[in-house]
Amino acid sequence: MNLKKKNIKSNYSFRGNYDLVILGAGIAGLSTGLLWLKNNPDDKVLIIEKQPYVGGFVTAYEQKGYVFETTQLLPDVNTILEYMGIKVDLKKYTGNFMRRIIVDENGGKKEYHLPVGYENLKKHLQSLFPNDARKIERLINYSISLFAQVRNIKALSTPIDKIKTPFTAPKVIANFNRTYSGLLDKFGITNPDLRELLETFTSFSGVSPSRASAVLTNGAMLSAVAGSYRPRGYFDEIPSAIASLYQELGGEILLNSKAEKITVKENRCTDVKISKISSSVKTGRVVSTLDPNVCFHELIGDEILPPPFLDKLNKTLMSVSSINVALGLDDRIDLSSMDLDYPYNVLSTGLGTTDKLFEAFLKGENAFDESCFHLGVLCPSLTTGGKSTVTIRAVPFALGEWKEWRDYDKKKYDAEKKKWGEFLTSLVEKYFIGNLSSHISVMDISTPATYARYSGSPTGSIYDMASLVTQFGPKRLPMQSPFENLIQVKFSHGIYGAMNGAVQVVDRMMGGAFNNGCSPFPQVECLHSI
Repeated sequence: MNLKKKNIKSNYSFRGNYDLVILGAGIAGLSTGLLWLKNNPDDKVLIIEKQPYVGGFVTAYEQKGYVFETTQLLPDVNTILEYMGIKVDLKKYTGNFMRRIIVDENGGKKEYHLPVGYENLKKHLQSLFPNDARKIERLINYSISLFAQVRNIKALSTPIDKIKTPFTAPKVIANFNRTYSGLLDKFGITNPDLRELLETFTSFSGVSPSRASAVLTNGAMLSAVAGSYRPRGYFDEIPSAIASLYQELGGEILLNSKAEKITVKENRCTDVKISKISSSVKTGRVVSTLDPNVCFHELIGDEILPPPFLDKLNKTLMSVSSINVALGLDDRIDLSSMDLDYPYNVLSTGLGTTDKLFEAFLKGENAFDESCFHLGVLCPSLTTGGKSTVTIRAVPFALGEWKEWRDYDKKKYDAEKKKWGEFLTSLVEKYFIGNLSSHISVMDISTPATYARYSGSPTGSIYDMASLVTQFGPKRLPMQSPFENLIQVKFSHGIYGAMNGAVQVVDRMMGGAFNNGCSPFPQVECLHSI
């Protein structure tokens, strides 16, 4: 099997001096590098990646003849891909974008199929919940308007922009401190089944509705409703295509290497020490896609961080982690007959589940059991072909003792992996895919310790900074660091968030000349290169 990521090799030239060094070759880092070179073609750019392949969390891997993926869907980022010059054969989901099963306390289940398109979703929900039809109409219409007004927000704002914002984006301002639960309360959504359906969208980032930002959750919901895609091949095609074009434009990538130290002099980052190089490389700018705890605590050091920034960093909550169960199935099962070809198959217990799971995560624990669970179920082989695969994703989990078990008690670690893998599989077998366990040829389990090792995040975070209302907008750790030439790619999680984060970073480094200081891409009047 020739996964596309295998075609991307290190092309480090040992030049020693770069205009821009990027830490991390995931979607955010690769997109930043490519966008920068498209607008600054004479610059020398280096991307440093600790793994042997590009892609970060957007990848695919082989295990005993099966190909498993780590990503579930691609929102509509076609405009960014077109601007970058990336051509990937994408499948667009039509009809329904989610199959949703809610299990009640007696083990009974209710099943819903949510359609693509704002109006389709609104009408469908109204048909399911006729007594709430007016509330649904008001909520969806308001949500669409709120989503549209986000485009009026300037990420790189002038004093004039700040004065204009209450008039150009009043709904964003009104919801600045509102949770998604609070948004549903505003429209009187009290029906438990309807509320649980709508609150599904906070669980995409593992945050409870009572803590999740209404603006961020609303954006996640409407971007999924507007259009969900996936490659017809494997997900590693997307970062590989970006990396390939980046290298064609002269960009360099150094794989299997870690940034070990960032030297700061007179409030500027001057050098980056790399694990596989005997000396540091000099750089004019640094862009970090790393967990901010790694970038600032480990690579720079608390002693030179300004106290207000250090305090905000220490108070920043990173997102949840996960247990992921990748199943390779035998050829006796026909997944195509089981109504599983959706970007989202979601299985959970009823209203309050996400709150309970998230509160346990905050304590470093987990609350998953037969009466409380939330799972995503994916069947990528229905699109890619090849041997049948199923992926089960359980969110949220905390790192807890997983890293300690992996490092010091391998027997315990393996036993816990097996226990949770079998438990989560049993839930899918009970409610989604009958007799699933009898068809399993390969079971590959990723734990929070796996994610901590793979990404370098100390907590195994899979969605970067948690999407809390207390960490929304300017309340988040800022993209611009205390050092004038060090910026973080921090828009939001997922492919859409990573690419838009890259847009914001490039725009910021170009003084607003790329995207006119605007928050999401594109702002057509600003794009001088199209």
